[in-house]
Amino acid sequence: MDQNSFMKKAFALAKKGRGSTGLNPMVGAVLIKDNKVIGKGFHKEFGGPHAEVVAIADAESRGNDVTSSTLVTSLEPCCHKGKKTPPCTDLIIEKKIKKVIYGSIDQNPKVKGRGIADLRRHRIETVFLDYEKENRLLNRGFLKVVAKNRPFVTLKICMTLDGMIFNKVSGSPNIGDEEQLTHSNKLRAEFDAILVGVETIIKDNPRLTYRGAKSSTEIQLRPVVLDSNLRTPLDSKVVKLRNNPIIFTKLSQDSSRAKKLIDLGCTVITMQDLSPKKVLRKLLDNNLATILVEGGAKIFSSFLESNIFDELIVYYVNSFMGNSGLGATNSLSKEFNKLKDRNCTIKKMGNSTVMVFN
Repeated sequence: MDQNSFMKKAFALAKKGRGSTGLNPMVGAVLIKDNKVIGKGFHKEFGGPHAEVVAIADAESRGNDVTSSTLVTSLEPCCHKGKKTPPCTDLIIEKKIKKVIYGSIDQNPKVKGRGIADLRRHRIETVFLDYEKENRLLNRGFLKVVAKNRPFVTLKICMTLDGMIFNKVSGSPNIGDEEQLTHSNKLRAEFDAILVGVETIIKDNPRLTYRGAKSSTEIQLRPVVLDSNLRTPLDSKVVKLRNNPIIFTKLSQDSSRAKKLIDLGCTVITMQDLSPKKVLRKLLDNNLATILVEGGAKIFSSFLESNIFDELIVYYVNSFMGNSGLGATNSLSKEFNKLKDRNCTIKKMGNSTVMVFN
């Protein structure tokens, strides 16, 4: 049996759950018998059956006997009760599966090795195949929620060499070239939500979508707009596309403007404090585990100043804008020098240089 080949299949399946598993991890599983895949599955949605359960059901629906089969799963099977879904270990034991190969320990304190211990107590062979690195990358949102009780946050910004992000003379928001824009768009496919300020909506009228081929199981990331006074235009693309945008405001949900936005498919959340910490807490309450912050300048500065982010991606375009430009950190109230404590990778990309701090 080529264990790595089957584990890679499990991870490929797990990725199909991107954008729909909420605060749960993305997990994939395959059932093997006589060195052939007899069943496969992935965690499709928050609150739904786990990957192992789906794989077993898939195998049995095809007329396969799962007794004495081998389960290959990207993450340790869960063992805790008190959820909508019963423990996966119970079903594995009940179905007399003889061997479980897992790629990572579940960092949820309610599991974290207990699932494997439960299987071993019932004389089921367990094999750890080290895919911890792959799981950390795939489930960085889930892992951040477990460790810090907040979503994983990436700040992304494109600027000229003199720190400008917008041309005030031409009114153009497009600083980068086609290669940078393509790379920037691909990043969006890795997140649950994309966050901007209302000025970005008014000036640029962006779609805030991932534009590219996605599988039928994947869904668009959710737009989030910080808009204290509900100035988001009713005919803006982010409203008209009806991707269930969340609009944070200081105005009442009972205001006429809020009611109009709600009627158009928006979720309006009223809070008097729209600081990054408070906003992230509320996004967590909405089952969003990975957040991409795209700006503009005021939002970028507030998240930078708060230091509540896990990754910073900066595209530096090989040009200067001078007095025609709007600075990325004009709203930064104090010096920010904490990037020296983070790892940094640098890469040339078209006419840009991309720096990633994490």
